[in-house]
Amino acid sequence: MLDRLRLAGDEFAEGIFERCGVQHRHLELSDEFLDLTLQGRTARIEDDLMRHSIHAIDAVEIDPARIGTVLSATLYSLGGPTLAHRIVEHFRMDPATDKYHVTGVGCASGVPLMRLASQALAAHPERDVLVVAAESMSGVLTRARSGDPRAKTVGSAIFGDGCSAALLSADPRADGPSILASQVHQIGGTLDAVSLRFDNDDSYLHLARELPDLAGAGLGEVVDRFLRRNRLGRSQVDHWVVHPGGRRIIENMRDALELSDEDVALSWSVLADHGNVGTPSIFYVLKDTIERRAPEPGEHCLMVTIGPGVTVGMMLLGW
Repeated sequence: MLDRLRLAGDEFAEGIFERCGVQHRHLELSDEFLDLTLQGRTARIEDDLMRHSIHAIDAVEIDPARIGTVLSATLYSLGGPTLAHRIVEHFRMDPATDKYHVTGVGCASGVPLMRLASQALAAHPERDVLVVAAESMSGVLTRARSGDPRAKTVGSAIFGDGCSAALLSADPRADGPSILASQVHQIGGTLDAVSLRFDNDDSYLHLARELPDLAGAGLGEVVDRFLRRNRLGRSQVDHWVVHPGGRRIIENMRDALELSDEDVALSWSVLADHGNVGTPSIFYVLKDTIERRAPEPGEHCLMVTIGPGVTVGMMLLGW
């Protein structure tokens, strides 16, 4: 990666890559791809997003005839028709299927996506809702240039491509947890902390140095208020699904919520194995929680996301 992005020999870059906690990532960084302009990458990125979405949807074994709504999301998209439209077409769903595509929410997408999905399900409980979160962080990675801000180097060290799919159903025989409550909380005065920076031939996702501190400041109080409204305290949360946004993000959220290393172990694992994959990141941790922690009936799980805005997302799940 250091060689490919022309960062080899850069002391700051090599230190960041060594300490960031990422061991493996999926990325498209061939010379051919890196030589393309950002606009020139569009068709390739849209095709990759669709290919990964098909793979993820196939894994959840949907019945296309039962889908009433498709919600898709990416951090950004220059293509059209949207990913949701292409999914409906590919799987030959009812032409009347509702379809929506969300952009710009990035790592904070998990909670609002599931919240919108649950609202759609409540309106039409006889039809399932498909959620697809897909990301091509490769699309905003470019080779290093003289005078690059350090934020670009940090992003080059942690971001990866990823995709996840979730199926929501009102069928009482359905597997998986129930959505009990959700809320988003936007921190005022932080719009510049996470932003996409573009010019004619360069781009990167800017993460302010103080972002982890912003994520942790007041997080305990925000989470406690949310839990109190649902007649719970932190000690009654059996499983914590914390956004694997980066080393300092996980550490600050752990400390702010007074969690143990074991509570956030799966977040560390996802960061190591996939990097920060943006929009679908929290679903990776949720999947591992279900498969590796095997929640039992009566247990509670709290998803906590951090993303552009700066926005905190909280979703309470029950088994």
